Amino acid sequence: MKKAAGAAAGCAAALLLVGGPKLAVNAAPPAGGNWTLLPAASDEFSGSGLDSSKWNNGIWYDVTGELAFSPDNVKVENGNLVLEAKKEERNGKLFTAGAVESKFEVPGTDSYVEVRAKALDKRANVLSAIWMQSSPLNWAMNPNPEIDIMETFDYSKLTSTLHIWKQSPSVHLQVGQNRWNTGLADISADYHTYGLERSNGKMKFYFDGRLAWERSSSWDSFVELSRHMVLSLEGHLGHPNEAFLPSTFLVDYVRTYYNSDFAGAPTDGVYHLVNAESGKALAVVQGNDENASQLIQTSGRGRETSWLLKRNYDGTYSILSRQNGKSADLTADRNVTENGTAVTQYDYHGGINQKWYVVPTENGRFKLISALSGKALCVKDAAVSDGAPVIQWIWENPSVLNDEWVFERG
Repeated sequence: MKKAAGAAAGCAAALLLVGGPKLAVNAAPPAGGNWTLLPAASDEFSGSGLDSSKWNNGIWYDVTGELAFSPDNVKVENGNLVLEAKKEERNGKLFTAGAVESKFEVPGTDSYVEVRAKALDKRANVLSAIWMQSSPLNWAMNPNPEIDIMETFDYSKLTSTLHIWKQSPSVHLQVGQNRWNTGLADISADYHTYGLERSNGKMKFYFDGRLAWERSSSWDSFVELSRHMVLSLEGHLGHPNEAFLPSTFLVDYVRTYYNSDFAGAPTDGVYHLVNAESGKALAVVQGNDENASQLIQTSGRGRETSWLLKRNYDGTYSILSRQNGKSADLTADRNVTENGTAVTQYDYHGGINQKWYVVPTENGRFKLISALSGKALCVKDAAVSDGAPVIQWIWENPSVLNDEWVFERG
């Protein structure tokens, strides 16, 4: 089977005019990509309150060091998300802080996410953090990677850290850290941009558009698995300095991009999805309507190979069988991050494991990338026989085309 991730070509940058008191900002994802902004996974914080369709006010733990999280410490004003640290009692602590976790998924494979923010005043001794993790932690998502894009352990450096949180049993390990000298004495003195690109099997961390750290990982999930965006104040620096409280961590925007222009992506409609290697079509097993039954390929072109494609609000697609109405579904109760996990049929519920990015490659072919795992829909072992199972596998710039598909109207 294939093992290396493929590259995309082209170059694009977007000019976004930001309303309110902000200035026009040149949003420039890394060169060498064909970047498309994903509005559903982005936020300009231009409203009068936190967008509850995109964010949870608070995160999955209640206290951090000497601070307790409070929903009252989160607001949106003057075009910023405002996370505040205060001297006040709550939940057994003498100080409070704000934090949010996104409801949207930042995709893994071929993505870039950028946050423009002004860290909380260094003198207050409360850590500002921009990071990626998804709650709840669970066994199916092992190793539950955490990617800390920025934490203010050192205000002259960009501190970025990688963690795993394996479950059943619970094991936490720090598996990498980089402290890159920004050339500034205090990054909390002004706004800066903090970015993470995940592509070609690597993570690249950026500070104000400059590459600060490039890192590969032993776990595919660090560069492929979708993650939530977390913005928080933390108590990792010890006792806050109340002489400089209250103080605020200001987030100007969160912008997520996908490295494709999606040119020629199919419109909503009914199709046969034909594997580019075998010439056979994606199918449910004829007459089998049981949930969790593995999808296969077959040479026929019947109702069992007929699929309704529906584009979702976030740019992904749902793929629904016309034989039984069930969805093409990445098995989500085990081995989500692993090559070879089955792609099955299941009652449609619209969850992230039933969403697919339809990404053009060349010559009218497409890769179908799970919005959850970042891996591609693939015929196992590049088989050309009828009945061969369909799985997920890391996509490779094509040599064998068992992970690419052609859409025939059906």
